[in-house]
Amino acid sequence: MGIKVDAKRSDAYIGTFHYESSSDMQQLTELRQMVKNMNKMVKKAGYNYAFYVKLQGRGANRFNRAKEVIRSKYPTISDRAIKHMVAQSLPLATAEYVDAYILRRR
Repeated sequence: MGIKVDAKRSDAYIGTFHYESSSDMQQLTELRQMVKNMNKMVKKAGYNYAFYVKLQGRGANRFNRAKEVIRSKYPTISDRAIKHMVAQSLPLATAEYVDAYILRRR
């Protein structure tokens, strides 16, 4: 899918990128490079802030896929705690695709 501005989402939302799609991964790389260049210009203009690309992992069955990854780090964690941890996003290692956002850092 790649870069797609959507009025129904946050102003910071840039698009959804699928790991299986080489064109999506190329667009994500270009997006990161664009933000890097933008930060150079912001710094050169004398401003004291920067931007960054935030990725949120997404997937169809986030609980079952994330459960293994989280349990490997925290063996005694309960299923309820895992559901709370992955309610909105997945660890990037287990995600099928990611939503990208450009956010401002102080």
